[in-house]
Amino acid sequence: MDDAGLVAARLVVYATLLPAAGVPLYLIVARERGAWRLAGVATLAAMAASAWWVLEAIAAMAGQPVGEIDPEMAFAVLDATPLGMVMVVRLLALLAALAALWRRSMGLAALAASVALATMAWTGHAGAAEGGTGALHRASDVVHLLAASIWTGALTLFFGAAIFSHDRETLLRRLSGFAMIGSVIVLLLLLTGIANTLAIADWPIDLASDWTGFLGAKLALFLGMLALAGFNRWLLTPRLARDPNGNLGHLKLSLALETGAAFLILAIVSRLGVLSPY
Repeated sequence: MDDAGLVAARLVVYATLLPAAGVPLYLIVARERGAWRLAGVATLAAMAASAWWVLEAIAAMAGQPVGEIDPEMAFAVLDATPLGMVMVVRLLALLAALAALWRRSMGLAALAASVALATMAWTGHAGAAEGGTGALHRASDVVHLLAASIWTGALTLFFGAAIFSHDRETLLRRLSGFAMIGSVIVLLLLLTGIANTLAIADWPIDLASDWTGFLGAKLALFLGMLALAGFNRWLLTPRLARDPNGNLGHLKLSLALETGAAFLILAIVSRLGVLSPY
């Protein structure tokens, strides 16, 4: 497909911005500490990914390969479209997040990275909407992104701890404590997901379109993630808590599957953002 580069860049931006905001947000909501280096690496990666994405976006608007984009054309597109302001706000916010992490202020890092993540609401279907409806769509999109980021941040920490850390007590405590937070996240994702879908596609939705097909796949993966999260919380975690010497193999596999499903959802969302719902 002609927009493969743009879709790939969107995927990498999502895969870096979500944990950049989600790791500090989760730590604050869960009243946990640590993961400074992980948050910093994700923030730096988000800056690099955003630079690639803006080049792909400019190339798509100009109808030319990335290699043929000259500085004059790039600045003209940035100046004439919301893309320029989006990049300015995002990069400044990511720089602020890095500075906050350097000063060991997780709260400021979470706020700054959340602003950077929120700029994604101005780059897809929500960004093209106008008037009050467009403002509501973008607000819903921002809430959706922030909720998804907390889940992504938590999952990143859980999976990383299961693979690399020997502190199983902290891992099991965090998994057990995520139940209430996770319930709120799921509710927010469902409500904003429905609102965003209705804002993009007219009712009744065209069930034969590629956009609807990808949306259905995203929903199926989301339900799969929900089932895996429930399996971890209500079966695996209590079982391991009762048996201090229990093997973490099943938990690692479940978290790996949940992480894989999350990545596939990001890939689908990256494609949905450049597709027409009709």
